[in-house]
Amino acid sequence: AVVSTQSTGMLSRVSRIARLEANNEAIQKQAVSAGNMNKTLLEENSALKKSSEGKEDLLEEIKQMEELKDQVKAAERKAEQSKADAEAMRKQSENLTMEYDRLLIEHQKLQDTVMPTDKKDE
Repeated sequence: AVVSTQSTGMLSRVSRIARLEANNEAIQKQAVSAGNMNKTLLEENSALKKSSEGKEDLLEEIKQMEELKDQVKAAERKAEQSKADAEAMRKQSENLTMEYDRLLIEHQKLQDTVMPTDKKDE
């Protein structure tokens, strides 16, 4: 009976060792797989960084183009405003010229009234 108990204990230990070895082997396979996955991910990350470097430059150029477009639009608005201001000044100048001419005629009439230019009287 003692031998039977010892052999059962021994079988139990052998079975336990076999399970531990199987678990150990599975863990080692998982570790190798994780290592391979890590290597693959690092390579993909490196490739993405290389491809994104050019994209960052492109994005910066696009940003600069957008800024230039905004500057052009602002300059166009300023030019339109300057054109409108110039047109307003031209109209004002025309009105001033017409008013000056009217005042010259009125002045001449007043002078003619005050001092007739009839040379026959002299």
